[in-house]
Amino acid sequence: MKKNIHHLSLILISFSFFTFAYSQDTLTKKNNWISFEGQIYPSVNNDAYQPKLKIRVNFNKKSVLRFNTDFTRSEQYQELSEVNGPGVGSVKKINSMFLFSIGYESQKRFENSLIYSGLEGVLGFGRNNEYGSRTDSINYVSDLNYNFKKPVQNLGLRMFFGGEYYIKPNIYIGTEFGIMLLKTTYRVGEYNVIDDSSLTSSDETVEIPKTSSSGMFYSGLGSIRIGFVFK
Repeated sequence: MKKNIHHLSLILISFSFFTFAYSQDTLTKKNNWISFEGQIYPSVNNDAYQPKLKIRVNFNKKSVLRFNTDFTRSEQYQELSEVNGPGVGSVKKINSMFLFSIGYESQKRFENSLIYSGLEGVLGFGRNNEYGSRTDSINYVSDLNYNFKKPVQNLGLRMFFGGEYYIKPNIYIGTEFGIMLLKTTYRVGEYNVIDDSSLTSSDETVEIPKTSSSGMFYSGLGSIRIGFVFK
């Protein structure tokens, strides 16, 4: 995996340098500007990285510093009823992730449009938590509570390509896609059980060991970008 990351990094750097050099003779004259944009993804897009807000800062006519942010949070709640009884237990699952990226973008501009390519690093923090009240997560248990906590971290490198068309001088629509190397690490977590019926230890905590996985993915396929420029 490390060998693949090294080779891909060399390709990304070489491509970005080529685009940067080639774009110098095709740029139109524009002042420096800052843009804010939102991004929309089709329902079939299941990328691990789907930034919703992008900020771009043009240092000059061809070099851009870009920032992306993405926050997702989901909560599931389920009740478990006692068999032949009035008791009710519950399970709540909370998954959240905040992703941030910073990168460099090299642009080639035309009269009413532009294309670009570049590199960005991705960093994310989140959690996968589960809380059980009066249950073992499957059956109702009147004297049992538990909680499961596991922090998550993402670290990635992404090569991207994109383009946009200016509907008005300060409003544009575009798309972007890329290839990303992403490592997901589930850091050391804990599983805590509180059993009020126990005559010995009613509170037990077990450490959950660290695990990680890495992969290469397509990123941003089918996304639609809508932005506004402040000059």
